[in-house]
Amino acid sequence: MHYPYSDLRPVPELGPDVDRLRHLVGDLKHIQAGKHPGEAELSRAPTIENWCIAERRVIALAGVVTGHPTIPNGRSVCTSDLWIIAPSLGYARTLNRLYALGSRHRLSDRWDFR
Repeated sequence: MHYPYSDLRPVPELGPDVDRLRHLVGDLKHIQAGKHPGEAELSRAPTIENWCIAERRVIALAGVVTGHPTIPNGRSVCTSDLWIIAPSLGYARTLNRLYALGSRHRLSDRWDFR
């Protein structure tokens, strides 16, 4: 999911995603504390048969990073899922963190975020 913005207006469209992420965080906190789903909760959940781990493509940012807490300066990276991008405001928010946007790659005009 990503939302391009170019001004400082409120962003009510984020409501459903905020609610979904809040629910995910609540579940993760329970699991972190050792409170895993029980039989009653699993009986209400959809069942997936013949399952396997799969990968899917998501929109992210790629570039050279500086000031990252765990990645050395000057390293090429691909971020986690891109949620908000506001080039005219100088920032992007990925699933994991906030990024200040520096110069744009000269071939990146595919996405028009004006």
